[in-house]
Order: sequence, then C-alpha cells, then structure tokens
Amino acid sequence: MPLVSAAVPAPWWTPLTYRSESVLGEGLRVRVPLGRDSRVALTVAESEEGAETEKIKSIERVIDEKPPLPAELWRLIKWFGDTWFIGTGLAAKTLLPAKFFTDEKLPEIRQTPNSYQKFSVESLYGAELSKRYEYYRTAAEGGDRALILFPEAKLAKAFWKTLPKGLQDCGALWPLSPQARWKMWRLARSGELRFIVGSPAAAFAPLAGLSAIVMDEENSGSWRTQSHPLFHTRSLLGVRADFAGSRLVLGGIMPSSKCYLRAKPICLEDKNDERLVFVSSNDSQSAEFEALRDTLPLSVPLIRESVRAREEGGWVFWLLDRKGYASEILCEECGNTLRCARCGSSMRWEDSKKCLSCNVCGGSIAVPQSCPNCGGRLLIGSRPGLEALYERARSALKYKFKNVLLIQNKEEKLPDGKQLKREFPDGALIVGTRRLLSLCDELSPAAVGWIDADAEARGAEYDSKARAFAMLWESMWRGAEGCERKVIVQSRRPSTGWQEGLRRGWGLFWRRELKERSEWELPPFMPLIKISAERGDARKISQKLDEAGAEYWASEEDAGEIWVRTKRFAALREILKPFFSIASTKKTFPTVSLYLD
Repeated sequence: MPLVSAAVPAPWWTPLTYRSESVLGEGLRVRVPLGRDSRVALTVAESEEGAETEKIKSIERVIDEKPPLPAELWRLIKWFGDTWFIGTGLAAKTLLPAKFFTDEKLPEIRQTPNSYQKFSVESLYGAELSKRYEYYRTAAEGGDRALILFPEAKLAKAFWKTLPKGLQDCGALWPLSPQARWKMWRLARSGELRFIVGSPAAAFAPLAGLSAIVMDEENSGSWRTQSHPLFHTRSLLGVRADFAGSRLVLGGIMPSSKCYLRAKPICLEDKNDERLVFVSSNDSQSAEFEALRDTLPLSVPLIRESVRAREEGGWVFWLLDRKGYASEILCEECGNTLRCARCGSSMRWEDSKKCLSCNVCGGSIAVPQSCPNCGGRLLIGSRPGLEALYERARSALKYKFKNVLLIQNKEEKLPDGKQLKREFPDGALIVGTRRLLSLCDELSPAAVGWIDADAEARGAEYDSKARAFAMLWESMWRGAEGCERKVIVQSRRPSTGWQEGLRRGWGLFWRRELKERSEWELPPFMPLIKISAERGDARKISQKLDEAGAEYWASEEDAGEIWVRTKRFAALREILKPFFSIASTKKTFPTVSLYLD
C-alpha cells in the first residue's frame, strides 16, 4: 500500500507518514488521525510505494482530487516554511484562511494563463498620492490579473472609490468579515475576478493567473506581522511574484532599505526647510508633574504653530509614544523598577484607571502602597506619558481653545476621522501616539508636533532610526494637504544625524544609514536570526552553534534568547531540526524570528 507524507498545521517540522489507498501528489488536503483526534493536513511529497506496516495509520479521507491552490502559492508556502524555520504546516496555517483546513469541498481551480510570464520589479516613490494611484490603475485597466494592495483597509477602499464603475465590475474590494473573506477567497480561484484591491489580509488570495502585484507604502510597519511567525509581507510577495512570473510594483512616500539598495530611486522631496521647525529640548520650557521626576519639553514654537493652526480652524496632533501618566514606576529607596509578575516587563501608571499596566502583556494591578522589593514607601514615576501631556496641553491652550482630545488607542480602535470632523467642525488638538497618523487622511492636520523625537530612535533594535525617520516623514506628507503642513520636531540634537534627512530627503538618510549597516554587517546586508527557547534547549543550541563555528551571541537580559548572524540557512536548519520534532510536543517549541531588512 502506498505511503504519503503530510504536513499538519502545527509548530513541529516533522512530516507525518500515513498509508493511502492510492498514490497522491503534493498539496492535497487530507484528513489524518492524530492522537485521539484527526486533523486536516497537506501532502508534502509524492507518495511512494512502501511495505505495509501495522504501526502506520491510514488516511481517513482525501478531500481534494486535484491541488486546491495555484502552483505559485503552494510553492511560496513551502519556501516560507523552509526559509522562516517554521515548517510547511505552520506556513500554510499562517497564509491560508482557517476554513481551508476543513472538509469543505472546493471547486477545481481554474487554470488561467499569466498574461505577463516574466518576473520584473518596478518602483514609484513620491509624496503625490494621485500620481501613484494613476500608475496603479494601469494594472487593473491593462487586463492583468492583479493584486493591488495597501497597508490599511481604509486606504484600499479609498483607491477602490477612484475606479470607474465599469472597471469595478471586473474586480473586487477585499471584504473585512471572515465569512465574506472566505467567500471572496473561493471566488478568486474561479477566474471570474480580474483584480483584487485590498489590505494585507488579501496578500495571499489565490487569484487565478496572477500577473501583477502592486504594493503601496511598502515601507509601512503595517505590513509587518505582530505575532509569530514575524515577517514583512513585502518579503513574501516579492518571492510570490517571482514564482508566478509576474510584475511587482512597489510604491510609497519612501522606500524600504532593501528597495532603496536595489533600485536606487531618487527622492524628489529634498527641500523641506520651510515646513520643518526644529527645536532644542534644552531651550524648551520643561513641564513638571507632581509625583514624576522627569519633565516634558513644551517649546514656544510648538505652542505658536499649534495656536496658529487652531485659530484658522485646523487640526493639530501632538505625538508621544508613551501611554499612561508615567511610563515607569520606581522606588526612590532601592531604585528598582516595578515589574509585571506575569512577564517581567516594566509597568506604567495609568491615572485614568488608577492602576499600573504592563507595557508588554497588558496585565494590570492596583497601585501598591510600598515597594515589592524593599518595602519602601517612596514610589515615583518617570518618563511622563500621554495622560501627563494631555494635562499640560489642556492647561496651555484651554484659555483659548476648548477642543483638546486624548486618544490612547489601547484596546479600542482609533475613532473614525469623519465622525471626529462632524463632532468638532472647528477642529481640535489631539494628543496621542504615532497611530494618529492614520487620521491624516480624513483630518489632514495643519500642524504636527513630535514632543520627544529622540525617543522614537532610541530603541535597542538595529532599525530604530529608520522606523523613527519613516514616522516623521509620513507625518510630513500623509493626507490631502500634507505638503502645506508644519511639523515641529523637539529634540536634544535638532536637525542633526538622522533628522537631517527630513530636510534633505530620504535619499540622504538611506545613504548614511546603509553605510553604517554595511560596516556593522546588519540587514539588509546580513540576515539576523533570533532564537527564543527554554533555557535548557538554548544551551544545547548554543553548543551546536559553537561546534558549527557560527557567529552568535546570547542576550544578557534573556537567558533563552540567542542571536545568529548568518546566510547559511541550510546549516542552521539542520542544527534546529531536532528541537522541532513532533516528539517534543510536551515541551515548548523554540521560536525563530528572521530579520532581513
């Protein structure tokens, strides 16, 4: 009786072997027994004739007669599983809808020829959104089977509305609800749709005959996943376009490191002195707060430009990426920071809720009366957050303007921009985090103030400066009237280092940033791989890395965290393979995160 290997959507890499009544090809859904239950798995290799063994169980059901996925999408799933060290099963679970892993029959996929058949990359970078939209429309109008993707659902909807009705009839806007998405996913296989416009959720739709992929704002953090496995969607779409032999069109207000390195696009927005107001934090008035040892800079230019915008009925954003009243609470007697009992991270003081909240896992506790470490009763906050800033914003402007809003966007979604315009027809000053930038599309603020621009670039990550620059650059251009906006940058070293690129364009920023990364052998020049494992497994992995002569280092803060710098993915995969065996299901599997750009 033939044997078949199948990948179950689970964290282990081990393909499972089953008996089959007939020879099966790759990429078919089969229901297989697993322990006391059964699961839907995908065949991962052509079946081979083998001796019948009593210990090997039989497949319960073959769901598909023919592969249910386009060849390029199935090939991408296998590549993703190998390259990201997650296995084919988890890769499929990550990229495919949950209803795919059921017994539901799918119509045979329509084999639609690719009208392009040759992989190529095109780029279009600039602040003028209308020009990018015009270029993207050619993918829909030219007869290509295209995915036209945006980092946010509302941006996809805005582009969709610019398409003529006759053109809309040939495509579809990717829906929001899971049920509607599954219906659209099935429809994409049928060949009835010529193109799909959508958010990152539509990136792996099985569009028959795929010949073009358009990705706007490809440098946006919205394309990065927030949970394991971590990846930037652009990395996968580039490979998908290659496998499909299609055009890949990348655009946005600025390129990513990898796209700048390869395409060397020219920045046209390189003279921005009139719109930028750089202010030294040392020359600013320091706003002091009760029970906080730190201050917040509120400069004269920040107040002046905010008042000017509000007098004209405009909107103003003050941005600070620190939630709560104080970002940390510490003991004055022993110096220890109060930490979360669940995950060990620092906790912030939320005055509105009268509690401490974890900055990582979100857990909350009542404010303790004394230090858990030494029993000291002198607890003080540090690094003032949004609630403290809101308090000062109201006191600074309430004499003239009543509309001062605080949006912390914790669990809740951001408010709808159109609704805000109806509630506050004369505009308002909004205090919030970087997420407020998505409201620029509807509100288009006349002034944006970065309260502590240095904090955005002080992260431990190698790309913290690039992320900070991208946020400030976005605040200069996003929205219908972005080119007329004043941006106030409060900094300890204003207009120097990475901030100089704000004045002279992202071309200058990337040239300097990539020179530094090249010298330090950081992405995109050398991949970085983070391995998180239980301490015992981490020690064993370190020993294997030593034996292989690999370049790695262990985290000083986390004994189970290992960083590896290598291009030898195959060798690293062999080292990690034993730790991802199905025999290890009673333990916690390691997680591997890949950083490419």
